Amino acid sequence: MSVEEEDLGIVSKREFGLPRNLEGISVESLKEYRTALEQEIKRVDAALEHRKGAHAGAEALFKS
Repeated sequence: MSVEEEDLGIVSKREFGLPRNLEGISVESLKEYRTALEQEIKRVDAALEHRKGAHAGAEALFKS
């Protein structure tokens, strides 16, 4: 990660083990990995929606 990325708070994909080396992984394991990633994306999306709702609620509270 470069100094500018650190200063801006940009998260490197490497911090999450991405991109993962897919060489030598069986087709079945790749399918399982993809399913796990899709489930994780759904979980992250739900967390983002929850936080967006909490942020909007806090803004409404402090505007009144």
